[in-house]
Amino acid sequence: MKQISFFAGLILFSVIAMAQAKSVQGIAEYQKSKLPAAVIELPYAPSTIEAAVDEHFSKKGQKPANAKDYKVFRNVDLGGSDRYDAYLKVERKSRKEKEAAVVYMVVTKPNELITAKSGSDQAGVSEARHFLDKLVPDVEEYQLKLDIAAQEEVIRKAEKKYTSLLNDSTDLSKKKLQLEEKITENSQSLQSQQAELEKERQALEAIRQRRKGEK
Repeated sequence: MKQISFFAGLILFSVIAMAQAKSVQGIAEYQKSKLPAAVIELPYAPSTIEAAVDEHFSKKGQKPANAKDYKVFRNVDLGGSDRYDAYLKVERKSRKEKEAAVVYMVVTKPNELITAKSGSDQAGVSEARHFLDKLVPDVEEYQLKLDIAAQEEVIRKAEKKYTSLLNDSTDLSKKKLQLEEKITENSQSLQSQQAELEKERQALEAIRQRRKGEK
């Protein structure tokens, strides 16, 4: 019961955390340059968030390129009238919080060098924040798929073990039946042999009696 309560509490915490997750305007570092960025904290592992981002853009036929610690999605629609190159970096929130991460998103005009972007250039930040806010349900859905797959694997292993035990039980029942049959057969043979032994002893005694009679 305590374990069920713990997991129920964990799920409730995640739901509340996701409901409260909102992007803010912040700063991201790129090659020691500090650039305006959309930033959001999410209660999921970095690998989960990155996979959800990749899946989101993959559905639109876009694949990422790598740029230092960032993934770059070129010429993407972030929900506004303009298109951008989106640079995303996902970091674990802290060493102790492995299941929480911070997402940084810096945008530039298509094909603009990020190193040419100035620290005061706010273009696209609001669109980036809007995009990250919209991304939250996608991350939640991706994590849900992982949780379902993990639970299905647990069930698959449990079913496999159950089937193995059931087969063992069937085999043991057969062996038990065979053993019981052998015990019954042995008991019958034992009784038969005991009767035969007694018969032979009586025959021996009769022969001995005949010998005494002759004397």
